[in-house]
Amino acid sequence: MHGEDSLNRAAALHEAGQLDEAQYLYDAVLAKNADHVDALHLRALVDLARGRFVEADARLMRVALLAPDFAPCHANRSAVLIGLAKYEDAVVCARRALDLDPVLFSAAANLVVALNRLGRSAEAVAAADQALAAGATDIKIYTGHAEALEKLGRADEAAVSRACAKALEPSAEELIARADVLIADKKPLQAVAVCDRVLSETPNAFHALFARARALQNLGRREDAIADCDRALAVDSESAKALALRGLIFVDAKQPERALADFEGALELDPDLDLIAGESVFLSLKSCEWYGFEQKVAVLLAAVEAGKYATQPFVLSSLDSTPVQQKRAAALYFAKNNPRMGEAVARTRAFGEKLRIGYFSADLHEHPVGHLIVGLLEAHDRSQIEIIAFSFGGNADGPTRRRIAAACDQFIDALGMSDGEIARLAREKGVHIAVDLMGYTALSRPGIFAAGAAPVQVNYLGYPATMGTERYHYIIGDRVVTPPAHYEGFAECVVTMPHAYLVTNDIKRHVPARLSTRAEFGIPDAAFVFCCFNATFKITPDAFDTWMRLLGAVEGSILWLSDPGPTAKRNLRFEAKERGVDPDRLVFAPRTPGLEYLARFKVADLFLDTFHYNAHATASEALMMGLPVVTRLGEAFAGRVATSLLKAMGLPELVAADTAGYEQIALRLAREPQALSALREKLALHAATYPLFDTVRYARNLEAAYREMWSRRERGLAPDHIVVVEQA
Repeated sequence: MHGEDSLNRAAALHEAGQLDEAQYLYDAVLAKNADHVDALHLRALVDLARGRFVEADARLMRVALLAPDFAPCHANRSAVLIGLAKYEDAVVCARRALDLDPVLFSAAANLVVALNRLGRSAEAVAAADQALAAGATDIKIYTGHAEALEKLGRADEAAVSRACAKALEPSAEELIARADVLIADKKPLQAVAVCDRVLSETPNAFHALFARARALQNLGRREDAIADCDRALAVDSESAKALALRGLIFVDAKQPERALADFEGALELDPDLDLIAGESVFLSLKSCEWYGFEQKVAVLLAAVEAGKYATQPFVLSSLDSTPVQQKRAAALYFAKNNPRMGEAVARTRAFGEKLRIGYFSADLHEHPVGHLIVGLLEAHDRSQIEIIAFSFGGNADGPTRRRIAAACDQFIDALGMSDGEIARLAREKGVHIAVDLMGYTALSRPGIFAAGAAPVQVNYLGYPATMGTERYHYIIGDRVVTPPAHYEGFAECVVTMPHAYLVTNDIKRHVPARLSTRAEFGIPDAAFVFCCFNATFKITPDAFDTWMRLLGAVEGSILWLSDPGPTAKRNLRFEAKERGVDPDRLVFAPRTPGLEYLARFKVADLFLDTFHYNAHATASEALMMGLPVVTRLGEAFAGRVATSLLKAMGLPELVAADTAGYEQIALRLAREPQALSALREKLALHAATYPLFDTVRYARNLEAAYREMWSRRERGLAPDHIVVVEQA
């Protein structure tokens, strides 16, 4: 994009309230020409809008030196100086602007404000009178005029000015549009205040109620947000979007039945409502509410095929979907939510300079991703690699977060920063390769990568599918999860690791030393224990059908699951009974603190994997603790991870090609104790000798991938698929 094109695009974004995007493009212009007057001036206005008065003043002073007769610069600097409480200087700047342009009414408004702050009421009245006589219709001039007239005891004249100011107030539509911008800019408190202005005069204004409900949801005030949705629906009972919003708030409030009812009602009113078909399917999965599930999935996949904005990308990973379908959904989602903001400034690496890797995540704490990544960070070759972590998940302190912070050269808490600000900070830190550990998972921030955090950007670990955009140059995979036959389903170039793509961490040393017993978990000593500790959104009816057949075939067996909460637990018990299985044979394990849950793997007999979204971190933990995992090779990345892990462990006999094979493997191991015992011995041997749990080895291979990515960038080559050769 040429300089003037960039500037015009930036100005349009600025006017639309997209300050991060505008700022990025202004900075790109200024990187090429630091004295570009228009870019400097407009960049200062972004600072002014954000209350960064010192920065704005510095830029405007530079503009005044370069273009001393540019009246808008002096006018805007007077506003900045008011923000800095430098009222005398503000008066000087405002008068300078009016000398250059007598009808620049923004300068007149600032002059009136500054004079009032100085208590110079007569001068403020004179300045306002002069501007009004010249044709000004600025609300600030009228309000400032009224304020000064009141202080001079001229109440009747002040009332006239106040009436004029009232007539110039923005319309309800303009205020609601402003609230929408504030919500998008993550300023919900200000949005609530704007909506309150509308509702103070029109208590049943539908759009104001709807906007305020969104803002209140963002503030975590769920009861108030639901009340506003109720009021909005009382005004318009046929509003699909109000029903959908209330459903989303019910999800946050952990009321899945009410949320599903609202989603279904919204889709009856508008079957093409943005994202709600996907939300309904995903909530059905999470709550194990499978009535009509197959039909809902078929409708959703048809909508994706038709190019409709029907779902968040993550939902498809849990379903029997193809990599191409996942790519189609991701591409549309990214385009809708992340406007392109330009490339990170190209840079070279000085001789001897370390390769600077930035890891970005909200999960750098007691979270599966945190548990996996900490070993890699500790294993990185710090003589060659510099690590900067950008954390935007809050201050969830704990042993994992402390280990991660200690393993980094810099650990930056970026929770309060916008996407554009984080990307800009990464560029200022000189990050060569930016690694997104989240993708489209909860609390993710793909906008950081849309803004260009680094010249090379990578999708890794946290999200098992494509991001659907060329803004990510690479995805880390392996021969199983990202085979060449699937490349069409990835917008990124594929990096093929020599073994499993999933990094593991030696967590055994953090497991309580005392061995647990079955009795402590309420598990009968004589039972054969099938288990699956995956999240409920991974449990689909086809997998559950298989599990129930296994319980029916293995006398005295039970199925041990993580406690999913009252709704999902009730539904799973119902589904078991519907399949002729005593619901009491489903046992639910409560949540445990820290890594104590790992003790469960020692008392179970066999882990039954889910089909379309496998166990990932959980599978690696089960294998590390000596528990065999039976899996089925899935269609897409998320359903192929356990196969990748088992092959890296030298245990391909636990991988089935189809459901019948899966059931056969599990049934044989449950019925033949000697076969299961031999498998456990093999697993223990391979855990110590095969590459899956060799984190240092993994780190050397990943570093080789990073070096090749950067080498291509330095040589001016486009990203391309990379097959990593095992590092000695």
